[in-house]
Amino acid sequence: MSGAEVAVLGDINVDVLMAVPSYPPPGGDGLAERITIRAGGSAANTAVVLAKLGVATKLIARTGDDVWAEVGLRALAESGVDVASVQRDNEASTGLIFIPVTPDGERTMFSHRGANARTDPAAIGPDALDGVRLLHVSGYAFLESPQREAARRAIELAEQNGVAISLDTGLQPALSLMDDLRRLLPRLAVCVLGVDEARALVGSTSPADTVAALIECGARTVGLKLGADGCLLADAAHVYHLPAFEVLTVDTTGAGDAFGAGLIFGRLRGLSLPAAGTLATALGSLATTVWGGGSALPGRAEVIDLLRAHLGAKPDERAAWIDEVLSVIRD
Repeated sequence: MSGAEVAVLGDINVDVLMAVPSYPPPGGDGLAERITIRAGGSAANTAVVLAKLGVATKLIARTGDDVWAEVGLRALAESGVDVASVQRDNEASTGLIFIPVTPDGERTMFSHRGANARTDPAAIGPDALDGVRLLHVSGYAFLESPQREAARRAIELAEQNGVAISLDTGLQPALSLMDDLRRLLPRLAVCVLGVDEARALVGSTSPADTVAALIECGARTVGLKLGADGCLLADAAHVYHLPAFEVLTVDTTGAGDAFGAGLIFGRLRGLSLPAAGTLATALGSLATTVWGGGSALPGRAEVIDLLRAHLGAKPDERAAWIDEVLSVIRD
């Protein structure tokens, strides 16, 4: 039996972040001012934030049998993520990402997915989701086989067991697997995506039209990430624009993953739609204030501090939603 409330399926990577003053021209040299090594990957990041919010979370993924795996798995376990379902591969390396970050906090990723793409569906047994209330899948899990089949296997198990499903589409999957992801939309309790991903899936140009089209396609809740402009959050009855919180941004790595964790938490704990979105935008904003993802990402203490500070400094129309979040997240 699983002791987890949420199962997350996707990638574990080790991120090597490099602060660079600017990108060199082709063939030139780029000198990093500092380097930071973190556990990462969209699925791993979401699992960390959920665990830090107090949600029992297990990760279904695959690493190599190498030093990078030890770095990543240790960091995840120390953050409270159950890594017992992480597969090990003695033929492929752990996923590795090099991430140059410019002074404005924007990052570019150079990725090797390694063992992630070899996640074995046969290792996901019929009891893999026992006790689980929600399965969250990273869209990157659909890029390659056999991980693609592992994701489909987990989704089938979720539907057989009445487990809600959420998806963070990811940019590359949305661009290259449009038809596959569109077919998933009616099966989703929560769909998290950015503007470019949404346009690839439904072809709309304005954010409002985009979320309306996604709801029309069957997704029950849509969280559209708008970067510094916050998010649009929608269900069949309502659309809310929730602004980002004002923070000092140093690195945007993991911000979207933290945002998704906030929406999942909101669904699990019965928050209203705008309150869940307020928590999600707070977590996404906080994620930009730290270097890297994984264990550096925010949790309960950081988000409580931010929301309380916002109420004390300049209460606005979000005050009631912040109070709703604080009443739940303090427990």
